[in-house]
Amino acid sequence: MLNSRFLSLIINDILATEEYTLEGIANYTNVHTDVLYEILAGLNLTPSADLLQRNIELHRSVRYSLYESIIKKIIHHYLTEFNPSK
Repeated sequence: MLNSRFLSLIINDILATEEYTLEGIANYTNVHTDVLYEILAGLNLTPSADLLQRNIELHRSVRYSLYESIIKKIIHHYLTEFNPSK
């Protein structure tokens, strides 16, 4: 259930960028658009891990700055909180 809701949010965010249509996402992830419609509508509650992974890859490419800022925050947190030279 968590994966289906998470995947739905990712698909919606990709669509919000207007860089991909639902058909474009389906083509990139190599699934039929009906599968994505079912996920968005909450009818497919068990999407495959492979489909989730391919959508995350696509999301990373359209929301690169988001992932870059997350990585920077993690690095900053690690360097300030876990630095043994403190």
